Amino acid sequence: MKDYIVVPLGEIIDKGYDKEKIESAFKKFSCQREIDLENFLLRKAETYERSDVGKTYLCVDKEKLENGEFVILAYFSLAQRSVDLDELSNKKRRKLLGSYPGRDKLKSISAFLIGQLGRSDDCSSEDLSGQQLLNECYHAISLAARIVGGNLLVLECREHMYEKFYEKQGFKKLYDDLNEENLYTLYKKIDFKEYWNT
Repeated sequence: MKDYIVVPLGEIIDKGYDKEKIESAFKKFSCQREIDLENFLLRKAETYERSDVGKTYLCVDKEKLENGEFVILAYFSLAQRSVDLDELSNKKRRKLLGSYPGRDKLKSISAFLIGQLGRSDDCSSEDLSGQQLLNECYHAISLAARIVGGNLLVLECREHMYEKFYEKQGFKKLYDDLNEENLYTLYKKIDFKEYWNT
């Protein structure tokens, strides 16, 4: 496993890091499996950060950083999202909400959203596994959950990624059908307390 540190994009922006070096690192981030990840990092991440729509976290190669080189191994973005409950069957609603007060009358519920999650083509799963990257997401979300509560996590992914990765990580399909962008909406309930001290 590569030694890395997680750096919030907001910290980079606020501390006035060398803008050219950061832009160069963004341009070098390549994920041919999922071009949307490249585009988000290069064209949207800073705008989302500045407008407070969501927060992006960069997994940066620690050894290269110590040598003055900024190399992004992976990154993830987090936000909040409202989940529409109207399309859910009563059984799925009960499973999702448990003993949530007034669950049968709710039209929607808030959830934590993993908006982007990806690893650079230059970084193998042995260097940084998908499970480790998810754990970094869980840890970051746990800080918010400790203050405001919440245990529902959602994300969207392509069908092959659900079968290849997310299903094995305990995520389930929230809705049976793909959305307009041909993505499944997945959910997972997590007790974030176990991540408070990691």
